[in-house]
Amino acid sequence: MRGQRPPVAEKGAPRVLKEFTMVRVALTGLGFMGKTHLGVYQRLPEVQVAAVCDGVKERLAMTSLDAGGNIAASGGKIDLSAARKYSDYDAMLGEGGFDIVDICLPTYLHAAHAIKALDAGYHVFCEKPMALNGAETDKILAAVKRSGKLFSVGQCLRFWPAYTEVKKLLDSGRWGKLQYAEYARFSAPPGWGWESWLLDGKRSGNAALDLHVHDVDMLLYLHGKPRSLRSNGVFERDGSISHIATLYTYDGFVVTSTGGWNCSDSFGFNMRAFWVLEGATIELDFSKDPAVMVYPKGEQKYAVTLLEGDGYYHELKDFVEGVSKGRGSGVVTGESAAQSVKLCLLEIESAQRRKELSVRL
Repeated sequence: MRGQRPPVAEKGAPRVLKEFTMVRVALTGLGFMGKTHLGVYQRLPEVQVAAVCDGVKERLAMTSLDAGGNIAASGGKIDLSAARKYSDYDAMLGEGGFDIVDICLPTYLHAAHAIKALDAGYHVFCEKPMALNGAETDKILAAVKRSGKLFSVGQCLRFWPAYTEVKKLLDSGRWGKLQYAEYARFSAPPGWGWESWLLDGKRSGNAALDLHVHDVDMLLYLHGKPRSLRSNGVFERDGSISHIATLYTYDGFVVTSTGGWNCSDSFGFNMRAFWVLEGATIELDFSKDPAVMVYPKGEQKYAVTLLEGDGYYHELKDFVEGVSKGRGSGVVTGESAAQSVKLCLLEIESAQRRKELSVRL
């Protein structure tokens, strides 16, 4: 659907407006992440929210984007009067009138809903983690292939300005080779989920998959696949892991990561990371301002200037632009998101077996 052509400027006057392609989105799941995504779409003039879907019918009449969650990424008011409302996902897909299906449902529903949307001929953006297990990720990838549609997953750290600037520093080689890296993510228990689904390991994979997948995805993005890993964790009654810690084996450097959501309620949330290179140390810590500091050897430390916006904004803007252009950026692909799920699952297996495991993704 094409946007309206702007009025013709008078001779000699600068032309300010440009023709653009309006991208229509249907969003399913109006909880924390759904509201976060709606808040982003309000800031993207090329996006029209054409439809929303949620099994909790009261949410369809919402006017506020205040959503709880562990990051204050949404908030403010929302006007959904122009969007069609559905409590039946299949009915929404059948009626159509949109280009993208944005899936912000609990993880155990991702695979079925993504495959249905792809097979119905829509581009799909799915929240992380991609699915609960490797078999489901493979089924989604098969649906992407046969549909020919664009597909991406909300591995938002690849777009978060703090992490993207660190990637530039590492890739530049300015500070020499990497010697050590660590990633950490800590949270109070996620009590905001619908019917406490996040705390149910069978529906979310618990923190070892749902929370930890962010750092796993980032270390794959920055450092590639490790040769082996050894994990340990805090196990819950259902056998799932609420906190996990892993040592990864790479050639020439060391990587560790740890994360969980069994901190006290008063702690809240924080994410941080640390890189030691031959010529400098880089620290990322969201509890500090500035969030990213570089400590060169023999030079003064300095703060890294970051782009405005968060990872949610930049990842959705990237996907919308990809749909408009007919090709994705490739920053987050279905294949990369599937690898992140599979590496998390291997860590969970290592912790369960108390054994170092080779990495084959």
